[in-house]
Amino acid sequence: MDDKELLKWRFDISTFRLIGRELITDRITALFELVKNCYDANAQKVSVIFENVGPNMKGSAISIQDDGFGMSFEDIRDKWMVIGTANKRKSPYSPEPFNRKCVGEKGIGRFAVDKLGDKLTILTKKKGQSEWLKVDIDWNFYERSESDNQPKWFTDIESPYEYVLADDIEEQGTKLIITQIREIWDSSSIHHAIRQISKLVSPFSILNYPFQVHVKADEYGINQKAIRSIDDFDLATYSFSLGYNKEKNEQDYAEFNKETHCLDIIKGTIKSFGGVKIRIYFFDASARRKYNSAFPNDPIDGFKIYRDGIIATPFAEEQENPDAKRDVLGVDKRLWRDIFSRISSREFLGIIDITKEDNPNIIDATNRQDFVENKEYQALKRFVIQQLVALQMYRADLRRSAKEANKTQLMSAEDELTKLVSTINSIADRTPEIKETLTPLLQQAKSTQQAVKVAIQEQKKESEEFLRKENAYLSIMSMQEYSIQITHAIRTTLNQLKGRIEFFHKYYPLPAKEDVFKLYAKEMFEKMKILNRVTDYMLSYSQSNISPEPVDMHNTFSDVFATYDDIFKENGILLQTYFTDKLVLNTNRQFFYDILQNLVDNSVKALKEVSGERVIKCSYQFEDEYLQILMSDNGCGIPEDERVKVFELYYTTTEKQGGAGVGLYIVKTRVESLKGTVAVINSEFGKVGTTIEIRIPFKNNKV
Repeated sequence: MDDKELLKWRFDISTFRLIGRELITDRITALFELVKNCYDANAQKVSVIFENVGPNMKGSAISIQDDGFGMSFEDIRDKWMVIGTANKRKSPYSPEPFNRKCVGEKGIGRFAVDKLGDKLTILTKKKGQSEWLKVDIDWNFYERSESDNQPKWFTDIESPYEYVLADDIEEQGTKLIITQIREIWDSSSIHHAIRQISKLVSPFSILNYPFQVHVKADEYGINQKAIRSIDDFDLATYSFSLGYNKEKNEQDYAEFNKETHCLDIIKGTIKSFGGVKIRIYFFDASARRKYNSAFPNDPIDGFKIYRDGIIATPFAEEQENPDAKRDVLGVDKRLWRDIFSRISSREFLGIIDITKEDNPNIIDATNRQDFVENKEYQALKRFVIQQLVALQMYRADLRRSAKEANKTQLMSAEDELTKLVSTINSIADRTPEIKETLTPLLQQAKSTQQAVKVAIQEQKKESEEFLRKENAYLSIMSMQEYSIQITHAIRTTLNQLKGRIEFFHKYYPLPAKEDVFKLYAKEMFEKMKILNRVTDYMLSYSQSNISPEPVDMHNTFSDVFATYDDIFKENGILLQTYFTDKLVLNTNRQFFYDILQNLVDNSVKALKEVSGERVIKCSYQFEDEYLQILMSDNGCGIPEDERVKVFELYYTTTEKQGGAGVGLYIVKTRVESLKGTVAVINSEFGKVGTTIEIRIPFKNNKV
């Protein structure tokens, strides 16, 4: 290479602005990053002071001061202002005596100061040094206007520094003084910052070192510590904890036991994302009121994820603007679909503990607001949702039990009051002399009896209304994806018809095209029949209700399958049907539509990864006093240990193919509403595929 010149790379000044002001998405995150740096510096005490940050903003400043190990001139030059420094990756633990697991590793958090203000002064000193190092930085120097003719390079910027004599040689730490603040901070936004900073350290972490953050803003009368207490969780209605054993490769998970009506903690294998510890604290309406009264500035806000005891994403469930609330784990986004028993992030506090060692593929996104959306993080989200679903099922069962108990009590009270009224009347008839005395008691008993009857009627109406709404929403859930397929089928058919019509318009009645005319006319007739069947089916679906009606099984099955003709063709799926008997049941038409379309949807998803022949089989027949329905495919199949779980809400084995874990839950719900059972049995295709069996009693429903 002696005869070649060398090229030295440089980067534009705008890169700094991209990292500091634009990549870190909001000021709360920026402030939080600077407090996290104090933690990595072995600080025990941190002070965050707001000065003149209100509407006037004259002499505005935000200072972050810690008593950590401080920085030398070389640290400032070679580490603090170096983008993407590998220092924390090389030395993942802070120095003695605390040996903290460092939470920052990308080397960009320090640039958060540019998000907060135009100018920065750094004062820093190590223990034993006689002078403070003072560095002044003006971020405006890192700007390049459109009129600049010459490029400005990051490495060309020079910042003045000096040394200031220290009063105490034993003092150490770093003070960041940010001035010319970019945005007004009101009392609400500062309290929001306090809430987020308070969650820096997991309340369940056993720390062998102190870490306290103090926030002060004199103009708003704010002067308080900001560390979350374990007392936050004491008011929860109920809770559960999950752990893992790395040596045994065991992970705890929650499962609702229908037989015992309990929330069981079951052991399974550690998932792809690694072992996690989860604590969930649920608050019912009464507990929420007590909590909000005790902690008015610290709302219940769902999950927080902690890595090595320190929060990984501070704003996973809350933003300064409540309307812009983040839901990175998908709690509210996914659970809205089960609106009658759902648990939202406003009803629970959750702590998810992970580690860098055991969860290396759960990676912070660069913007500090999320995680990298890889397969491990997706698996973690599914696992977390499944734990909430178990809690959701447990809570729903408690509600049902309470309603049934109340119903039983009301019925018992009505019986006792009926006996009492009868007894009083009998006594009055036998002893007329005390009839007048018994009259007030009789009137009171009758009044109470009437009140109980009204309560029973109201309860019945409430149950019927709940059932009606539940069925309506389940239908909406069922039709969400199916409507897309219907729309696609109609659009495809209309496009085909359009092509044929255009051909007729262009060439009819040329004798040379007569054979093509006949062929296209036949195709158009068949396509119109498909459109009519789809339209009739949709109209029938929309007009159906929860009331039983005569339903021809053969026609119902045929109508549903007809709407999938184009989807089957596009995916190369062969449909095989076996309907040996004509059967008309007095049942719910809509429920059967929901069952069939969700079974077909599930099979289509399962067949997407099959490279060879793709087959769906469907049959029904009489068996004893039951209608037996079998739906089979030669798709990806369901592992034997997951055959029961697949009917749970949001549990899916076809996520790669677009499955959301809703379809089979709807099937199970609808089948149980028809007093039937559903199960995954041994596949009709042998070692591949899936067969689902449905058994519905029809003895009293046959027309």
